[in-house]
Amino acid sequence: MSISDTLIIGGGPAGLYASFYSGLRGLNVELIEHHPELGGKLNIYPEKIVWDIGGVPPAAATDIKDDMVRQAKTFNARMHTSTTCEMIHKHEKYFETITDNGIFYSKSIIIASGRGIFTPVKLNIEGADKFEMTNLHYTVKKFSRFKDRHVLISGAGNSAIDWASALADIAASVTLIFRSDEMRGHEAMVEGLYKKEITIKPGKCIDRLIANEQENAIEYVFLDDGSHVAVDDVLVSHGYDSNCGFLEAMEADFDFNEHQMLKTNNIVDTPVAGIFACGDQVIYDNKVKLIAGCFTEAAQAANHAKAFITQEPVTEGMVSSHNDIFAEKNEALMKEM
Repeated sequence: MSISDTLIIGGGPAGLYASFYSGLRGLNVELIEHHPELGGKLNIYPEKIVWDIGGVPPAAATDIKDDMVRQAKTFNARMHTSTTCEMIHKHEKYFETITDNGIFYSKSIIIASGRGIFTPVKLNIEGADKFEMTNLHYTVKKFSRFKDRHVLISGAGNSAIDWASALADIAASVTLIFRSDEMRGHEAMVEGLYKKEITIKPGKCIDRLIANEQENAIEYVFLDDGSHVAVDDVLVSHGYDSNCGFLEAMEADFDFNEHQMLKTNNIVDTPVAGIFACGDQVIYDNKVKLIAGCFTEAAQAANHAKAFITQEPVTEGMVSSHNDIFAEKNEALMKEM
């Protein structure tokens, strides 16, 4: 039976950085990810420009993801995609994690499941699903897909605002509707949106979808006030449903808030000794809900896992500029400069 030092559940930004930092602390790491691709929610908006990671120039989410994956593999962590965690059993000296792709054994566990398996909330209108193959969309892979097209966006959160802002300069027209009176996105993004040529309709939602003559695409969207909008594409951003079955199965062992987020102590400690958590799955006082915030949590989780395994006080990993682990890599990089 092969036992890793730590098993990381989740391959988004928090899990990927936990993989890197655990390796930096000398831990033997395995990582499992439900989706077929690493990167977590960065895969939902690959062309979105990410601005808020300290010291990192603004870059597309897909580029940020690629860099994170490369960093996560620095210490040769064994990574398993398309692998869903189903149950965790705690034994005296190790954990047994059952998945749909085999059983994993580890001395500690870092949960970085990002609120679980996420699926877009679908439009609750009869017959809407038949348009998903043509012009009803729940994600945006490439903005160029909507060049010179008339687009209606439904949603008031950050994703909807980002889509509307980006498409304002690409699409023929953009109409943004949302049920509430105000948008819920970051203040600067909302303010910037009103400066663009976008039709914004608060207090409105989709009532009916009218198909074209071929019945294979949406031609008009009727709103709940009786008005209608001619469209080439409809983008829906009503949030995501998350499912984290293994956590639900261990509900008696953990402490959750009303949104099924794990309440942690000392940022990353769960009530189960040897299981730590980081990223979107956790909540604690004064949490910073940014990608940048998850890096500190991931490093803390690795430090606590190291201390749990060695039974020594939590200590820091040596900074990279002074760490002998990077001596050979630094030399190679210096030659490239």
